[in-house]
Amino acid sequence: MKQMETEHYVFHYGENTKAEADIARIAACQEACYQYICNVLRVSPAFKIQYFLCDSPEEVGRIYGDDEPCNGFAVAPDKIYAVYNEKVKCIGFHEDAHIISSVISCPDCPAIREGLAMYFDRKWWGIHNLEWVGYYLKTDQYVSVDRLLEKEAFFDVDCAVSYPIMGAFTEYLIATYGQAAYTDLYSSPNTADAWANVYHKSLAELDGEFAAYVRLFCLDPVLEERIGQLLHR
Repeated sequence: MKQMETEHYVFHYGENTKAEADIARIAACQEACYQYICNVLRVSPAFKIQYFLCDSPEEVGRIYGDDEPCNGFAVAPDKIYAVYNEKVKCIGFHEDAHIISSVISCPDCPAIREGLAMYFDRKWWGIHNLEWVGYYLKTDQYVSVDRLLEKEAFFDVDCAVSYPIMGAFTEYLIATYGQAAYTDLYSSPNTADAWANVYHKSLAELDGEFAAYVRLFCLDPVLEERIGQLLHR
């Protein structure tokens, strides 16, 4: 693979690929994402991220070595594998947030890890996380945060439900209680006990506050229809 090195990345990509054609734009995008994530989390990784841009999900699996097709994933401490072609452009905040936040910790709870990545993404399928949560509350499809924090439940729930909920919940925690408190939660060795220790409230109380907050916003009828279409396509 060809390589391009920037201040915080080493990009790997195939010759005569869409990634090669767009590599300057990709690099600028990721450097901007990197800077924002580091500013928010107040960290400064001592390594460069090795970013492998692949033509297809199958190539991701082959280059990583497990032969499992995938659009994108991060491998701590410093590797990202992502599809970049004419139709799929798996770049942006998400995988980089996983790698950069691992400087703080790597919580044992996948819902917390994905919630932070989705906090930086802000959107799922182009629609803000908060809008998805509003839709799920209105249509009685909301899954409580305490359930999503259970590892098996998190993976059993459709990612179109679990990811936006955890992203919006993470945003609520950071906006309401501050980044420092969230960092304490994220770095806690036992996240099950951290809620009361950090926020002095039970998880059920925090989930109730969050749901009440989301209900303050009127759901746009156009977005409501669009979300329904996306879920049933």
